[in-house]
Amino acid sequence: MKAFIVFSMALAIVAGGAVGGKKERRGLWDLESDKNTWDGQGYQQAEVSHITIEKQVPVPYPVEVEKKVEVKVPYPVEVEKKVPVFVEKKIPVYIEKKVPVHVDRPVPYPVEVKVPVVQKEYVEVPKPYAVHVEKKVPVYITKPVYIKKTVPVTIRIKTKEKQFG
Repeated sequence: MKAFIVFSMALAIVAGGAVGGKKERRGLWDLESDKNTWDGQGYQQAEVSHITIEKQVPVPYPVEVEKKVEVKVPYPVEVEKKVPVFVEKKIPVYIEKKVPVHVDRPVPYPVEVKVPVVQKEYVEVPKPYAVHVEKKVPVYITKPVYIKKTVPVTIRIKTKEKQFG
């Protein structure tokens, strides 16, 4: 923590020196400044004279300000030539009744249709035929047989944590 404080102070000093820019520095024995001078008997203050000029200005006085303001206001524009526009409307047409058409009697005429005919074949199947059916038979074990085999088992240990507060 102390190292952080020392590091931050050193960084602040370096940053402060960099912001100031380049200035001419005085030496140890150079005691002269811009306003004060040393003449051997003591410091002499440089005399500075202040002049105040008063001007009469009428209050309030007009000031011209040029300001360009764009105003966008919608307004109706009349068209000189009015053009008619036709809108197509679809109207449903309903037919109320069917018109009967008279047909004379039908005339019979012969039609030849060639249809393929399949000839049936008979196959003899011996009856009754043998079907194999498995039958479950119970098997009784008089003496148990143990097989030794290592099996990995994972064990979870639950711990209870105390909560403070």
